[in-house]
Amino acid sequence: MKTTKISPEQLDKIKEFALDLDWNRAFGGKSKGNRHLFRVVSLVKKIIEEERFFQEIDPSIIEAGAWLHDSGLAVDIQGAALCNEENVKYFLTYIGIKEEDIALILGCIESHDGRSGALSKEAQVVHDADTLEKLGPLGIVRETWKRSQMGWNTEKIVTHLPGHLEKRKNNLYTLPAKERAEKLMLPLKEFFFSLQEQLKEE
Repeated sequence: MKTTKISPEQLDKIKEFALDLDWNRAFGGKSKGNRHLFRVVSLVKKIIEEERFFQEIDPSIIEAGAWLHDSGLAVDIQGAALCNEENVKYFLTYIGIKEEDIALILGCIESHDGRSGALSKEAQVVHDADTLEKLGPLGIVRETWKRSQMGWNTEKIVTHLPGHLEKRKNNLYTLPAKERAEKLMLPLKEFFFSLQEQLKEE
């Protein structure tokens, strides 16, 4: 395998930095201990392997982007993905990441939630892994928890969920992610029907 741009030691530091932001600062520390970042990192590795991207892109850039993709939540849970950009850039520069690689990592962060298009293959992989982790039954739990932290009531969340999940599924870039998404979403049609019927009971 070719030499990666980011060393294992640097990736360990990035992981530690990202977990501090995610567990201790995002949502005021309420999400401490959640395994979202770990699952996204695992998914990017699977997508890379299945897409055979190793000849075209550096997997260490993608892994760094996967660890850091939610770094903006430490500043504002409703803000732009890059609202913590200066802090992230300072940290990456401090640990010796090159400027051009920082730009690729920031691209992964910026487009991970689909609010802007993924302009590189690295960003596409991070976007798809994050989306997969937020689809299916786990996606319902995560999105419900997040929206409740933003003050949404039950009815508003239930109305939001089906369209939100379907939109994210339809915006995937890679074939492995699209195939996984179909399997994850398959059981939800009956669930949402039952949920709507239950809400009608007053």
